[in-house]
Amino acid sequence: MKSLSAAASALLFCAAVTASADTIGGEISAGGWNHDPSGWVEYPTGSDKVDLDKDLNLDTRTELFLRAKIEHPVPLLPNIRLGFTKNRSSGDGTISRTFNFGGASFAASEKVHTETKLDTYDATFYYEIVDTGIDLDLGLTARYIDGFVDLKSLTTGRAEKTEFTGVFPMLYANARVPLPLTGLSIGAEGSYVTYDGSTLYDLQADVRYTFAMGLGIEAGYRAQKIKLDDVENTSTDIDIEGLFIGAVWDF
Repeated sequence: MKSLSAAASALLFCAAVTASADTIGGEISAGGWNHDPSGWVEYPTGSDKVDLDKDLNLDTRTELFLRAKIEHPVPLLPNIRLGFTKNRSSGDGTISRTFNFGGASFAASEKVHTETKLDTYDATFYYEIVDTGIDLDLGLTARYIDGFVDLKSLTTGRAEKTEFTGVFPMLYANARVPLPLTGLSIGAEGSYVTYDGSTLYDLQADVRYTFAMGLGIEAGYRAQKIKLDDVENTSTDIDIEGLFIGAVWDF
């Protein structure tokens, strides 16, 4: 973690010296992400790994994401990006094996209902390293994860729930390349961190078409990993992936 912090500090210092926005501007985008969760959750840590697909039969949903960027001409101060992604899922089914969750045993052939939440809130502080039509941004993200897994047996009425939250620092990068004379651009954006057995990333690639006055639409593919090692007595290794589409205003 110390090496990550040192590298991030050096990165932001160099960026502050070499780059800043020319005028006040920004970007607002909103849309839907069709995501399909997979992986496992373990509660308490050291107990059985409960599979989100095979054991809990979690569904695929399309849910809201929001992003906003503000860029300014003040030297040394970073630009700001805020983000929110709603990430809920539920599942119903008959489990095929016996497993322990929350200190209780759920037996094979029980019917269960599951509700999950893995909402993320981002505050990113970044600098424009390149701003010549081709854009390159680098910075740091503070990601707050608000999560729970709530499992209930419809057969016995037994219910167990784990709740886990935390703030995680992540390295951030964003790049966008316009395709001349088309109104199209291609972009890639991501945040990443790994330390102490935990790994988190959020990566996306998109194609954007811009109309007049900075208004446009974008579509692409997004992938998240939430691998937590004993956070509030819960461990996870969850992948959430799928296509997204949204509207954007670049001002």
